[in-house]
Amino acid sequence: LSGGQRQRVALARALAVQPKVLLLDEPFGALDAKVRKDLRAWLRHLHDEVHVTTVFVTHDQEEAMEVADEIVVMNKGKIEQVGTPAAIYDHPATAFVMSFIGPVNILPSTSDIFQGNGFDSAHPEMFLRPQDVVVEREPIDGTSVPARVTRIIHLGWEIQAELSLDDGQVVTAHLTRDRFDRLKLEPNQKVYVKPKDAKSFPLYYSI
Repeated sequence: LSGGQRQRVALARALAVQPKVLLLDEPFGALDAKVRKDLRAWLRHLHDEVHVTTVFVTHDQEEAMEVADEIVVMNKGKIEQVGTPAAIYDHPATAFVMSFIGPVNILPSTSDIFQGNGFDSAHPEMFLRPQDVVVEREPIDGTSVPARVTRIIHLGWEIQAELSLDDGQVVTAHLTRDRFDRLKLEPNQKVYVKPKDAKSFPLYYSI
């Protein structure tokens, strides 16, 4: 049996005794990415059919977001936040949660990109999701700042652009393929950027 098939058999055996609670401790950790993704979808459908309360332990953030109804984010034995995947991602309670769930730019709050955009903060750092970085070829409403494209990475479903600001900070932006094609970005090209959304927190615990 393949690794994925063995995991299916093991789960079937565990469910055969009709447990009230099922604990899965990183069940897909040893499998390759494609098999892991297929098994996540299979497990989610299976859970909806059998209605067994399941505690799923994982260090894979994408896995947690895809499988869970409710996520408990822990840091060094402490619960940082409990909530739905959407709440955890869109409304992180702490700096750790925001930096742990999904990609994020962590920049000084004094960076040029936050000036004049209503994102002024008394806290030393700002957290900016790559998809919340607006990129244009021309200045945006007088609130954008110049940047230079330093690297373009094609991820298939989206494009990742690394941008160097005039103040020395480096920002990562995620663009849809359509938007990237419209902008026609190239390395060393000058662009203008501004934050669509950003958050700050009193304290930041590094991972």
